[in-house]
Amino acid sequence: MKFVRECVFLIFMIVVSSLITSTASEVITLTPDTFSDKVKEKDTAWFVQFCVPWCKHCKKLGSLWEDLGKAVEGEDEIEIGQVDCSTSKSVCTKVDIHSYPTYKLFYDGEEVAKYQGKRDVESLKAFVLDEAEKAAAKVHEIDSDL
Repeated sequence: MKFVRECVFLIFMIVVSSLITSTASEVITLTPDTFSDKVKEKDTAWFVQFCVPWCKHCKKLGSLWEDLGKAVEGEDEIEIGQVDCSTSKSVCTKVDIHSYPTYKLFYDGEEVAKYQGKRDVESLKAFVLDEAEKAAAKVHEIDSDL
């Protein structure tokens, strides 16, 4: 009987684990070691949140950034990133971050836009889709002129 309970418990844990994994957001933590390489990925827009754990405005947002990650999960060439400026000061200094949270969009390694709109998933998603499309069109236009 003990063996059966252990098997049932193990199966339960596997199911719960798979549910948690499948609902995990697509937010990628960027560090000084990964930031430059990631935002330079060709034909990829990186929408990055710069924050610090002690910021009351960042805390107030709750799961907003993770919810955005889930909302754009199926979008091609759009990545959602996050930088903790308390542990990645060099990155935040490099991209001129002075307040938290700050949201910036990078395309092919270049900063193309800073978000200053409403802080809800729909507004953030509309912004990143629109600005990523503009950035891609601009890059492709420049490439065709060469």
